Amino acid sequence: MRKVLFASICLAALAAAVPAQKAQHVAGAENSLRKYVEYLASDKLAGRRTGEAGATAAAAYIQGIFRAAKLKPGMGKDYLQPFPYVSGVVKGTGNLLVLTSKTPSGTRKLGIGENWLPSGYSPNAEIQHSPIVFAGYGIHSIELKYDDYAGLDVKGKVLLILDGTPDAGDPHSEFGRFNLHVKASIAKEHGASALLVIGSEKEFQNDHLSRLSYDQTFGELALPAAGISRAEGAALLGLDDPRSIAEFEKWNAARPVDAKITVRNPIDATARLRIDLKKKKASAYNVIGILPGTDPALKGEAIIIGAHYDHLGHGGQGSLDVNSSAIHHGADDNASGTSAILELASEFAARGDNKRTIIFMAFSGEEEGLIGSKYYVNNPVWPLNKTVAMINLDMVGRLNNQKLNVGGIGTASEWKTLVESKNGLRDPAISKIIFQPSVIPVSNGKVGLPVEPFNLALNEDGFGPSDHSSFYGKQIPVLFFFTGTHVDYHKPSDTAEKVNYDGLARITNYVADIVYTIDRDPRRPTYTTAKSSGIAGRSTGFSVSLGTVPSYADSTDGLVLDGVRDGSPAAKAGIKPGDKVVKLAGKEVRNVMDYTYILGELKAGEEYEVDLIRDGRHLMLKIVPAPAARR
Repeated sequence: MRKVLFASICLAALAAAVPAQKAQHVAGAENSLRKYVEYLASDKLAGRRTGEAGATAAAAYIQGIFRAAKLKPGMGKDYLQPFPYVSGVVKGTGNLLVLTSKTPSGTRKLGIGENWLPSGYSPNAEIQHSPIVFAGYGIHSIELKYDDYAGLDVKGKVLLILDGTPDAGDPHSEFGRFNLHVKASIAKEHGASALLVIGSEKEFQNDHLSRLSYDQTFGELALPAAGISRAEGAALLGLDDPRSIAEFEKWNAARPVDAKITVRNPIDATARLRIDLKKKKASAYNVIGILPGTDPALKGEAIIIGAHYDHLGHGGQGSLDVNSSAIHHGADDNASGTSAILELASEFAARGDNKRTIIFMAFSGEEEGLIGSKYYVNNPVWPLNKTVAMINLDMVGRLNNQKLNVGGIGTASEWKTLVESKNGLRDPAISKIIFQPSVIPVSNGKVGLPVEPFNLALNEDGFGPSDHSSFYGKQIPVLFFFTGTHVDYHKPSDTAEKVNYDGLARITNYVADIVYTIDRDPRRPTYTTAKSSGIAGRSTGFSVSLGTVPSYADSTDGLVLDGVRDGSPAAKAGIKPGDKVVKLAGKEVRNVMDYTYILGELKAGEEYEVDLIRDGRHLMLKIVPAPAARR
C-alpha cells in the first residue's frame, strides 16, 4: 500500500511540474520534426527516388544532422555507405526491328520510339529473320483452363501478343499476375525466340510500351521483347485498321462460337530484331551515425534505430497514381520515420548516457525491395552477433484514433511486456527526451509519468514490407512502428501538411522510452522465432506457400533467398537463407519474377524438385507446398 501511495505522490509532483516545461519542449520537438519532414518532402528533393539527385541531397541533409549531433561516422571517416544500384536503362545505337512480308508493304524498318521500342527489361539479343506467330495474350494456365498456345507451333518463332489480359486488365481478376515477365517466361517454355507486344493505346507515344522503364527488383525478361504500335500490330494481323484490334480484343475475351473476326495466323511475315540496351548505374547510399556506449561491459553491443528515406520520385513503378508524373512527396512514407530518427539521434546524443552503442541508420532503396538494408546486413559496420535489436520506423506520420501498429512482437520474448508496459506511462528518467506530452490521470500503481496511451495493434511477425525484415532474416530481434496506410499512400498527395506532428512526436517519445529501457537492461533481448501473420496485410494471390522470403536484388542467374520461415515447406525441405534457387519444378529461375510465376502454377500437397546453389555447390531437394493462408 505504501508503494502505491508513494507512486501516486511522485506522479502528482511530476504532473505539477509539466505545464511549465511543456510549451518549450512541445514547440521544440514539433518544430524540429516539422522542419525535417517539410524539407525531405519538399519539391526541391523531387520525391527522393534512389539514384536520383533528390535522394543524394536527402542523404547529405541527414549526414549533416548526424554530424551536428556529433555522432561518429559509420564508415570510418564518412557517414555514407554506398551500395550498388541500377537506376534504369538507356538505348544503345544498335536497336533494330525489320518486318518483312509478301504483302504490298514488303520490308519495313520501324522507327525506334515512333512505332516500336524495346522493353526496358529485355535482355540484349539479336534475332535473325524468324516467322511471326500470333498467340493472343500469350497466356497459358492449367489452373485457369486458359491456353493461347493451343494448336500453335511457336518453337524458334517470334510471338506477336496483345498487351494486358483477357479481362480488360481487371487488377482483381485471376489473370492479374500475368504481366510481361510472366508472359515471357511462358513463351520461353514453349520455345519462342522473342516477343512483340501490341500496345493498348491508339497512339504509340501515349502507350506505356513507348517508355523505357526499368525496376531492378523485377530483373530481366526470360527472352527478348519489344512493344509495337497498334497500327503495326493490325497490319501484321491482316486487320483493316488499328480500331479492329479493339473489336478483336472484345471477341477474344468472350470467345463466341460464331466468331466473325479472324486474324492472319500464321502471319505471312518475318521479324529481324536486335536489342541494345545499357544499364545505368547510380549513386545510392545508406547514412550511418554511431553514438558510442558508455558502459564498459555493454558498449560492445549495439541497438540500431532505422528508417528509410527514399521514395518514388516522379512516380512510375510503385506509384498508385499510375498516370501521374508529378512529384511523389513521400511525407509520411517515409519522411516521417526519417524525421523521428533524426530527432532521436539529436536527443540521445545530447544526453550522452547510453550504456550500449546506438547506431542510427537511414536506408535508401527500400521502395525497390529493401536494397539498402539488405546491403547493410551483408556488409555491416557493427558485428551482427553484437547487434541486440533493430527498431524500424516506417510511415509513422498519420496517427489516427491513437492506433499504432507494432510489428515484430514475437521476435524477442521480452517485447510484448516491454511494449505494453511503456504504453501510457513515461519513464521519469527519460522524461526530458524530446518533450513532455500532456498529463492525464491514470491509476496503475506504477512509477512514471502518465500520458495518453496508444491503441496498440500488435503483430508477431518479424518479416514484413520494410527494412526490419532484412535484420530479422539475420536472427536479430526487431520492432516495427507503423501508423497504417491511407488514401495518399504512394501518390503525389502524401504531403507535409497532412502529417500529424503531435502524433509523430508522441510516437518518437514512445520509441525513445523503449530504446532507453533496452539500453539500460544488462540482459540482451532473447531472440525467438515469430509466427507468420502477414503484417503487410496483402494477399499474395497464390494458392500455395513455400515459406521463403525472396531477394529483390537485380539478378539473371537465380533467386537468392533472404529468409526461410521455421516450420515452413521450405524449411522442411532443407532450404536455408542465402540459398540461390536456379530451378523450381523443372523450370528455370533467373530472378524473383520467374520464381513468382512458377509459384503460381504449383499445387499444394504435390512434390516438386528444387535445384539450388549453396556455397558454390548444386543441391537437389524436394519440396511439398502448403496451402496459402487466406486472409
